[in-house]
Amino acid sequence: MIIYVNGRLVSAGEYVLSPLDHGFLYGHGLFETMRAYNGRIFRLEDHLQRLETAAVLLNWPELPGRLELSDAINSVLKHNDLCNASVRLTLSRGIGAPRPDAASCGQLTVAVFALPLPPSLPAEGWRVATVKLRRNLSSPLVRIKSANYLDNILAKAEAKRLGAHEALMLNTDGMVAEGSMSNIFLVKSGRIVTPDDDSGILLGITRQIVIELARNAGIPVDIRQVKPEELAGADEIFLTSSIMEVIPVAALDGRPIGDGLAPGLLTLKIAQLYREFAQKE
Repeated sequence: MIIYVNGRLVSAGEYVLSPLDHGFLYGHGLFETMRAYNGRIFRLEDHLQRLETAAVLLNWPELPGRLELSDAINSVLKHNDLCNASVRLTLSRGIGAPRPDAASCGQLTVAVFALPLPPSLPAEGWRVATVKLRRNLSSPLVRIKSANYLDNILAKAEAKRLGAHEALMLNTDGMVAEGSMSNIFLVKSGRIVTPDDDSGILLGITRQIVIELARNAGIPVDIRQVKPEELAGADEIFLTSSIMEVIPVAALDGRPIGDGLAPGLLTLKIAQLYREFAQKE
């Protein structure tokens, strides 16, 4: 695998990360996971904008320009002969003193790699389990794609122990937040409902596109606080992510969703609208 690191294309096996890199020492880093369709990154500008917003929140120095990052991503796709792929852009605060002092760091570390897309979803969708770990509403990290990903890892591991594909995380107020690697939507009586921006969620790019596509198709969308019991009574539930697109949910906490015939009709419609939009943009 050929990867990009700080202006160079190198073999993944030959690059050595400094043990003094603060991304390695403290998880002081940011990332974006993007999907390439036919050799082009879908909504690249949106991903880079989210990265820039997060960097300002962390008080980082200026990031490499968008053209530089775009060229890096395209070169990785080209040298790995990938057209439809998952692409990961990672930025670390860089090499610094072995103490949690960001001011000691110099140049940012920039890395890009790309992989073939993961296997297709099970036809019936994913099983989801509510986990104990909660999204901390007081933490700014819930709004950014931080390399400090331990909450997500622990949530995913708990869901796996419960026999599920994905975790459902509530927030510290006990309301529905999101999955460990996805945003969540429910369908009730022909309306789509999703947790609002103040629920302790990452503002997913796929999430926003789905909201826009649904409204353009005349489907009502409510963005608000969601109680866990609303999910139990939902007709349909689906998840969204940049790589997996629209993911039907077959069961929550071991109980089938709606009539038990996932994916539901509205979920299928949203999935089709999204796929058509992504393929042609």
